[in-house]
Amino acid sequence: MKNVSISLLYCLLLFPRQGFTQIVQLEKQGFTTPTGIYLEADIYLPDTLQSYPTILLRTPYGKFQYKNVGLSFAERGYATVIQDVRGKFESSGDFFPFQNERVDGLSTLDWISKQEWSNGKVGMFGVSYPAFCALTLAADHHPSLKTIVNISGWVEPADMATDGGAMHLLLNLPWLLHEETFTHRDLGDYDLDSLLQYLPIKNSLRSVGIESKAWENSDVLDQLNQDYAYDQVDIPILHLCGAFDFVKKGTLKAYQSLRARGKKHQKLIFGPWFHNQYLTSLTEVGILECGASSEMGYDALLEKAARWFDQYLKDSGEEIDPFPAPEVFSLVANKWTVMPQFLQETNCGESWYIQSSKPANTRFGGGKLLPNSASTEASDQFLFDPYQAVPTNGGANFHFFPAQLGVKDQSELEEREDILVYTSEPFTVAKQLAGTIQLELFAATDGPDTDFTAKLVLVDKEGLAMNMADGIIRARYRHGKEKEELLVPNKTYKFTIDLGVTAFEIPVDYRLRLEISSSNFPKYDRNSNTEIDAFDAKVLRPAKQTIYFGPDHPTRLILPFICKE
Repeated sequence: MKNVSISLLYCLLLFPRQGFTQIVQLEKQGFTTPTGIYLEADIYLPDTLQSYPTILLRTPYGKFQYKNVGLSFAERGYATVIQDVRGKFESSGDFFPFQNERVDGLSTLDWISKQEWSNGKVGMFGVSYPAFCALTLAADHHPSLKTIVNISGWVEPADMATDGGAMHLLLNLPWLLHEETFTHRDLGDYDLDSLLQYLPIKNSLRSVGIESKAWENSDVLDQLNQDYAYDQVDIPILHLCGAFDFVKKGTLKAYQSLRARGKKHQKLIFGPWFHNQYLTSLTEVGILECGASSEMGYDALLEKAARWFDQYLKDSGEEIDPFPAPEVFSLVANKWTVMPQFLQETNCGESWYIQSSKPANTRFGGGKLLPNSASTEASDQFLFDPYQAVPTNGGANFHFFPAQLGVKDQSELEEREDILVYTSEPFTVAKQLAGTIQLELFAATDGPDTDFTAKLVLVDKEGLAMNMADGIIRARYRHGKEKEELLVPNKTYKFTIDLGVTAFEIPVDYRLRLEISSSNFPKYDRNSNTEIDAFDAKVLRPAKQTIYFGPDHPTRLILPFICKE
């Protein structure tokens, strides 16, 4: 074998599975890229006698954390390479999130293809950032890359870092604080509450002595992979994410973009989970118990990945469905369904409209949510004070903060005067909702910029108000981050708020509820309601918000109900 003289360690481990009697672990195996960067990996082999299909995982989190992955795939007959990305742990260079993973990944594939222990067929595996490292290579037609298992991955970093033009603050700041170093910082050393509220946000990390290139040059990341060549992707990919996963937008966008182009062998598994929950035995998503069938666990996840790799790296001979239907977990019903309609256009979607009814914010009072528009023009108003922002209460949030994950009771928040509440009548027939939720909102504000938020809530018979989806739109970026346009104060605009993708059953006697407000902090950064962008603003001002509804301004919630077979 070549390249085994550098810091070689053989670990003889007895594993009876698949006939392999020993796993060989090669530590500190590295090479230098054409750009002069040394990249180091640990390698796990079924033995030293043959060449094998190879699994590659590239990570900023330390290759030492993935020994179970290396051993698991080696047991199943794969050479497995776990590599530190540029600038992290044992690899040289400077770490700038996302920017160098394509060029370094392609160099790594070149290196693997020359090793005696590899037969030249490579599959890439990753959860979160390692999945990005894989997907960013998928369009390059590297002859060795044959398939990918994409678990909570994304192609465009902006899909993860922003939502509707607003910054995902509760993700971006803590992640960079923790990760944009050679190893890790201890978040316990910092007052996160103060950092999240620091103004201007741009200087928050500098306030504790940290200069972050990624934080202060976020435009570089916003533009990365925006021109990604989905048309050039011709390899099978298994995509997996959860309804409360903060990166699901990016994972689903990759899947939908490839399926829309007719790409074969794209498989989606959409579970109930928050980020990384599928690595555990947890079956609760916040206060919502999802049942035993929702449990995944690391071993089961690796087994599912291995079966995928067997199909496309080992020529198993099995007939493979070129266009497999998504497997979708329905929350509340707590069951898995093979759902061909998921994320597809159907004739079963419905529009539900808001209508005002006073008094507001009582148990089942407030505004009404009905399947027909109001017959006369009307409006509701509230004051948005960024210094008294609506606090984040559950949702698809960063998993560093377990108290904020998944479903939470929204009842107490709904008593606030800056949240408008619109509730349906009880459903008389159970219905399945699955797909992308959108709100078309007619609204005005008294300043040049503001935010509007929307939250879809499922209310049970006792009044428990469970958040199922939420979204935000930053008015100046209503046409996209590349088309900034301020508002004319007090002019009415139509805004489209993407609440994301979910799947849940609405049981008989349950109600749907729509909450409309202007903040969800610290999940999203606060709008200054001025001409100054939120990232640079030193001062925030209150904004008077007006929500319109009626025949001329039909504010409506677009609901993707699933057709009955």
